[in-house]
Amino acid sequence: MEETQAEGTSAEIRDPEAVLAALDRAKKDAKESRLEKERLEQELQKQSDELVKYSGKLLREKIEKELSKLNISNSDRVLKYLNTANLTFDDDFNIIGLDDQIKEMKKDFPELFDPKLLVGGKADAGATQSVEKKVSTSELLAKIAMGR
Repeated sequence: MEETQAEGTSAEIRDPEAVLAALDRAKKDAKESRLEKERLEQELQKQSDELVKYSGKLLREKIEKELSKLNISNSDRVLKYLNTANLTFDDDFNIIGLDDQIKEMKKDFPELFDPKLLVGGKADAGATQSVEKKVSTSELLAKIAMGR
């Protein structure tokens, strides 16, 4: 009869209590590792959420600072149209991609950037046109009677 077992091994367990104890230790170690992994994953998620929160605040502050440099007073209106997902920071925490978006926005919404257009394009219309007062019918008849 051929031997199918590897050399130095035996089909019988010589110390079953030691094997069970090793199995219990392995189960305990696996459970501790799983709990530690879950704790670290929760901590990582918490840190990631906090990072997103603070980087969002930093991005908003930087955008508002850049808009104030461009003399844009109504930055809240401009912020609505910015795609912040396409904005990133460089190593010096300067915003990358903001200039391109502002250029496009100036084409699409010039009234956000030009105070004259903000008033409906007629901010200086009073300087070139005279104000006409509506004349009542009785005043009109009086002018006709007096020959004016």
